[in-house]
Amino acid sequence: MSDPTTTDNAARSYLRELRTRHSPAVHRLWVRAGRALLSRGYDRIDYDPAQVARVRALLSSAPCVVLSSHRSYLDGGALTVGFHDHGLPPLTVFGGINMAFWPLGTLWRRNGMVFIRRGGDDPVYRSTLRQYLAQLVSERRPLQWFIEGTRSRTGKLGPPRLGLLVYLVDAYREGHIQDLHLLPTAISYDQLQEVAEYAGEARGAAKVAESLGWLVRFVRAQRGQFGAVYVRFGEPISLRATLGRPDAARERSPEERKLELAKLAFEVSCRINEATPVTGAALVALALLGARGRALTLQQIRAAVQGYLDFTARRGLPQAPTAALATDDAVTRVLGGLAAQGMVHEHRDGREPVFGIAADAHLAAAYYRNTIAHYFLLGAITELSLLRAAEQPRERRAQAFADEACALRSLLEFDFFFRERAVFLTELAAEAGRLAPDWRARLDEGPDGVRTLLEHAPTLSSDMLLRPFFEAHGIVADTLAAQDPQAPLDDARLLEECLGLGRQYVLQRRLAHPEAVSRHLFATGLDLARHHGLLQEGVDTVARRTDFAARIHGVLRRLGVVHAIAVRRVEAALAQGRCVRGQT
Repeated sequence: MSDPTTTDNAARSYLRELRTRHSPAVHRLWVRAGRALLSRGYDRIDYDPAQVARVRALLSSAPCVVLSSHRSYLDGGALTVGFHDHGLPPLTVFGGINMAFWPLGTLWRRNGMVFIRRGGDDPVYRSTLRQYLAQLVSERRPLQWFIEGTRSRTGKLGPPRLGLLVYLVDAYREGHIQDLHLLPTAISYDQLQEVAEYAGEARGAAKVAESLGWLVRFVRAQRGQFGAVYVRFGEPISLRATLGRPDAARERSPEERKLELAKLAFEVSCRINEATPVTGAALVALALLGARGRALTLQQIRAAVQGYLDFTARRGLPQAPTAALATDDAVTRVLGGLAAQGMVHEHRDGREPVFGIAADAHLAAAYYRNTIAHYFLLGAITELSLLRAAEQPRERRAQAFADEACALRSLLEFDFFFRERAVFLTELAAEAGRLAPDWRARLDEGPDGVRTLLEHAPTLSSDMLLRPFFEAHGIVADTLAAQDPQAPLDDARLLEECLGLGRQYVLQRRLAHPEAVSRHLFATGLDLARHHGLLQEGVDTVARRTDFAARIHGVLRRLGVVHAIAVRRVEAALAQGRCVRGQT
């Protein structure tokens, strides 16, 4: 049994570490510093005025937590400066204690920053943090933290961290607050200097520790022309509307509470994704990576992105101004920015300029592509499911379409967010209808009918978006197949073996996408393998690992079919002059 005096002393120590305050003078200093830092590389911080008006009303009427994506160390400045410029109240921000180094830690604490320890199993610390968080909410302070917990290294939104959210939901269930709104917030950039760092980590480099020297280097690196920063707000989520009255929420079992919390965090993440704008850099990276190492002319780039521009317009997706790639000049501006970052290589000594991904820059380009991958995910799964279902006997094709879609959903569940199964299948059928209104009849015709459907579909996305993920999973599968099924496995060693095998495959040209060789993708691949029981010792492990590898390679084969169709489509569009210089 712990000593009460020792426990009290520890709690007081933790509280001193956690507590924060808002100093108007320090806040003004922080706003000026944030504006100066961001203006070194960005021409503006872009907020949607209508969204700002709704957020202002929300913050004045109820306790609120701003849960945002985390792309960069600049994210906090974009929120601090933007909230100040639009007359929104200052935020009380929760961040990792790794950023509490002198002298910034002292200043940040006077500007509403709460530094927290990640991980650990100290019950006194957890209890102190929980009570302090409940106190801040009861004071109606608007809170903010990054729902991923750390910066996204891949461009995709990472899985939500539930720690702080657990405490808030518990405070609501226990009746300490009458309601609380969660505000999904997407922060994104036309271009981001940190992408080169993320690519290095994906190749195996260690993360650089934060320090005063690190900060100086970070500030110096921000000089450039990176476009704009975009802050967009999704629809807020009310705990009362979602969980019901506090007394009803308290009556649920621990298992129901856990599932309820996971669904809540999942919904926040989905709404962040839905608010993320499509940028020009993402579209151009999509086109260049899809070329599989070939350099493209401006006309070819425009032909490659045209379908995605049409898709974005039809769905009414949020767009950044740089996504308006209807002219050569617009595409050239985006290419110039990416070339300045070293991501795009230009060759101008031939008959016409051509552009390609620079050597060792595929992971950086993939970061931009991945920021919009979720928008095309359902369409990509639809394409692959149709191809797989068409291979089945005629009477089984309709069911095989749904079965294959769910199987792909299972293979990608550690890479992307998916709605519940019934909703997912409904959305999938709607997506198939958008690809081709007569998709059921085409599926009934078998492989020839589905190929015809894909040849005339408005957009094809599966090969360009999903192949890197499945190539990474394939490397994980091949690595596991070489392991002794009776020997214990170590994640760190497996990651190193995956990196080594991936580099071998690149040299042997066995991969269409070099960006598949990524520590981050291998890590999610291992999570997937563990979920399917492939890291366990057992007599049937070899058979299960072999089956897993066969499933992955079957998907890659179908992706090859889509790629061949997509190449023919682009070549036909160019031959027919549907995308000519200077016009669409």
